[in-house]
Amino acid sequence: MDDVRYGVFLRPDPATCWAVTQITDALRAQFGLVSAGAFPPHATLIGNLRAASAAEVEAAIDEALDGVDCFPLHNAGVVADGPCWLMDVHSDGVGGVNEPLVALADRVRGAVLPLALPREDYLVGPIDSPHFWAHLSLASHDLLVEPRLAAEVGDFIAGLPITWPARSVAEVVSLFAFTADWDGRWWDDLAWTHLRSWMLPSRKEQSNA
Repeated sequence: MDDVRYGVFLRPDPATCWAVTQITDALRAQFGLVSAGAFPPHATLIGNLRAASAAEVEAAIDEALDGVDCFPLHNAGVVADGPCWLMDVHSDGVGGVNEPLVALADRVRGAVLPLALPREDYLVGPIDSPHFWAHLSLASHDLLVEPRLAAEVGDFIAGLPITWPARSVAEVVSLFAFTADWDGRWWDDLAWTHLRSWMLPSRKEQSNA
């Protein structure tokens, strides 16, 4: 159990998931980058959580999502974050942040952080970091370790004939379990299992229930 980490993710719409998968597959084929593509397409609500059991994490998410509705998700497109490349889904599309998304992350993090056990994983930030920036990774840890390709990778992504919706609906939260050698380049041998997904209802659905 000690090698298991849990991730609670917001799953994008299928068209965006397909775009992310096409981009990460292209980056693996052209540059050998594997970190972002080792994960299912997602925006992390909380990741690299070491906990005693999946059942405890699942129960905490159940409580956190009670009464949470689906909401619009804006995709601002591909941006750089240091040497890394990602799709920015943190904004509301009109100059502010996506407040329902921030609130969702706060609820999930607040529910599961009391379950967190100590861990010292390679190139992983503190589990209780107050910084939250919702994004979909396209090229990540590989470029943190070896950033010389960062500019070329960005140009390559910009030239790919791949599109994705600028606006969609955030309505699926998923729980995954991950195993790897967390002391080193864990993304090279990362394995994961989908444990459960939660569908966030619309207010109309709730009123008709």
